[in-house]
Amino acid sequence: MAKHECEEALDRLFELIDGELTPSELDQVTSHLKECPPCEAERKLNEKIKTRVSATGGECAPEALRERILASLQAAREN
Repeated sequence: MAKHECEEALDRLFELIDGELTPSELDQVTSHLKECPPCEAERKLNEKIKTRVSATGGECAPEALRERILASLQAAREN
């Protein structure tokens, strides 16, 4: 897999999990995930996290916190 393909798919994971992708975007990301076990593992992990967080009562994190978490995840992927 080309690194840029993985980066694009990983950048879209939350939109995928939340059902926010257009049909063509959905096809592109799911096609990549079928062919890339590391990205598919990341999707599964993110879905588990979302499920567990949702089970805590549904309070939303502040937008600034979400942005910091996403930036941390991106930095971890780059290392």
